[in-house]
Amino acid sequence: MPSNYEAIRKYNLSWYGQGIGEWGPPVLSNRYDGHTHFIFEVLQNAEDALKKRGEWDGKRSVHFSLDSEALTVSHFGKPFDEDDVIGVCGIAKNTKQLTDIGRFGIGFKSVYTFTATPEIHSGEEHFAIDTYVLPRAAKKISLAPEETKIRIPFNKKDEPQAKEKVLAGLRSLGQQTLLFLRDIEEIAWSVDGEPAGNYRRLNAENLLDFARKVQIVGQRDAEVEVTEEWLVFSREVFHEGKSAGYVEVAFELDLDSEKPQVKRIQDSPLAVFFPTVISTGLGFLIQGPYRTTPSRDNIP
Repeated sequence: MPSNYEAIRKYNLSWYGQGIGEWGPPVLSNRYDGHTHFIFEVLQNAEDALKKRGEWDGKRSVHFSLDSEALTVSHFGKPFDEDDVIGVCGIAKNTKQLTDIGRFGIGFKSVYTFTATPEIHSGEEHFAIDTYVLPRAAKKISLAPEETKIRIPFNKKDEPQAKEKVLAGLRSLGQQTLLFLRDIEEIAWSVDGEPAGNYRRLNAENLLDFARKVQIVGQRDAEVEVTEEWLVFSREVFHEGKSAGYVEVAFELDLDSEKPQVKRIQDSPLAVFFPTVISTGLGFLIQGPYRTTPSRDNIP
């Protein structure tokens, strides 16, 4: 049975007020360095939803389908329930735990850079969201078993530029996007129904309890597949007696050398699951559950 969207809508309207349409853009959707930062936010939601699956043998992929009218995102994480509907329609109200990537409850609002009314179709939930926080029932669409689809229809005045900007954002993801994720194994995208790129993380080889070798294969715009191998060292960290995730150091291996050796990478941003705007200049990658700004692309 779907959630009571009308009841949630009325509550949010009384709680957030009529003026959210005016103060929403500068506070919620325009706070990111890049307009396509929402791609990371959607990936974060998918990673957290797949994490809730636990030991699950189903698909662990995320697919972006882009055309001139909309971007549709498909994944197979835990289907939405009423708590999730309330969370995605709220501000700083969500169901996420300390170890989840997105903990502020505003990340999904970044999709409003390109749309006025995103839609979510998951399990028994089929709804659109007006003005950031106001859900309403949407026409059901067909879903594969266990599938969630998020549709982001572009604002009419932005359609031509939106498609090109989103495509540029997908192209710039890079294979390292998968490096520190533990539940998403593949990211793929298509344009106008034609495959355009994908990244796949192959099964990690555990070398020690705290070290693993990770292989990531990527292909973009019909180019030849590129393989990267990384040596990743992990250590679990705790906050107030509870696991807060892992601090990790990753070194890229030089596949062209006769003997296994580490090579320096040119771009080494500090990562909080995904890259932030902070460059370390170290030549290798550091990742951890740092306390970020609400936009999660920077660290105070």
